[in-house]
Amino acid sequence: MDLRCTTDNYEALYARWLEKPGRLLDHAGYEPGQAVLDLCGGTGAISLECLRRGADPSTISLLDLNPRCEDDRITSYEGDANFLGRTFDTLHPECFKSFDLAVIRQAAAYLRWSVFMINWLRLLIKPGGKLVFNLFVKPRWSLKTYKYGGRRFFEASGHFKRTVFHVQASPGLGVDLTQFKWHNPADLMKRLILWFDVEIRSNGRTQTWTCVRRGTKCE
Repeated sequence: MDLRCTTDNYEALYARWLEKPGRLLDHAGYEPGQAVLDLCGGTGAISLECLRRGADPSTISLLDLNPRCEDDRITSYEGDANFLGRTFDTLHPECFKSFDLAVIRQAAAYLRWSVFMINWLRLLIKPGGKLVFNLFVKPRWSLKTYKYGGRRFFEASGHFKRTVFHVQASPGLGVDLTQFKWHNPADLMKRLILWFDVEIRSNGRTQTWTCVRRGTKCE
């Protein structure tokens, strides 16, 4: 095996989550017709699932540093979610609109949850609209094996100095090593509750956050 230390092997690295791209949409109570922002959407798993459920492509917008959705029905924007003001107001003013739902799948741990970013999220999401994302629970060191797509995977995760280290290996695919910041749920909650009502559901080593935008008008 080789040690790549990259996330290029996207499907292998996130194999477990890619099996059920609609889970966050289910938590959000998604209905076709809602305007959806697929934030950090990557290959467009959420966007494509919306289409599978009957969405009009015009209601879906995907934003990513490196959008890789191959379906040309999806409108993709290249931009950094950490700087939503710059992305929407400067880079893509035509995309600045209110959304019924913003979904962050897998990437929440990589974001800088600054007050400024959350302030932009509350501007982008309609009152009563939702922000839904999954977050990694502070892990103990763990090792597990599982199968995906006919291949056997070995996975190890651990937490050290507010950083999560994740190693995944499969014969023939090599080894992927990634690291990302662990966000203390209590700290994140303090920032989100300024504008959102937050519900957290635990699912093993992950949490699903459903944040409902308060207010009666866009501010």
